[in-house]
Amino acid sequence: MRIPEKRRIDIRNLIQQEKTVSVEKIAKLFNISPITVRRDLEKLQDRGLISKVHGGAIVRDSLAPEPVFKERINLYRDEKNRIAAEAAKRINDGDSIIIESGSTCQGLVKNLINKNKLKIATAGISVAGELLNLLNIKNDFEISVCGGILRAGSSIYVGPHAVSFFNSINVDKSFIGAVAISVAKGLSTATQFDAELSKAIINSGREVILLADSSKFETQSYINFMPLTQIDEIITDKALDIKIVEKIKKSGVKLTLV
Repeated sequence: MRIPEKRRIDIRNLIQQEKTVSVEKIAKLFNISPITVRRDLEKLQDRGLISKVHGGAIVRDSLAPEPVFKERINLYRDEKNRIAAEAAKRINDGDSIIIESGSTCQGLVKNLINKNKLKIATAGISVAGELLNLLNIKNDFEISVCGGILRAGSSIYVGPHAVSFFNSINVDKSFIGAVAISVAKGLSTATQFDAELSKAIINSGREVILLADSSKFETQSYINFMPLTQIDEIITDKALDIKIVEKIKKSGVKLTLV
């Protein structure tokens, strides 16, 4: 339950956003065969998450499905913990930072207990919950949450209000996650809302650090929004394919494997 399960989560998320998606489109976006798409759709339907129709699938509006974030957080747990611990080493006392959203970013919060006088902003609802727990211990932290539009199946604020918030601040470091990463095409995500938010967060940081496990690499989602060369450092796990490692190093982006 590693790569195939992650792909099914991404397919379910795409169907939730677009309401109706064809087998042909899913096959093209995820670079898989139509037969594999149909098998994935059958598994998602068996779980009650989508409804298969002729030639594709539709969102199952009658359900209130468990958020995709809760499914993602259990994937690659050990790798994410190592990445988060390494990322925390980049944070100095007195820094202002953004912790975007996602399970790896949430793990970063748990590594901040020994830091002092941080200013932290986030778009992540689950990240905000972890920060609230930390704030009860670290009363010298200043925590800001952007607010905005809540989307079903996610754990993040998006929309104009969220984008405006991040456009109004400047921080030392932005820590971001990723839906999909391609050396050639850069970062991509499922919706325009997500793309605009991520761009605002990246532009707010004097230094941008990408936290992503190796399964995210050489994959693509719906919208390309940022070339990899706009990232200052990538922190990922040692399972990353050596060919991808070489490509990233040639691009000039700092790469740290843990």
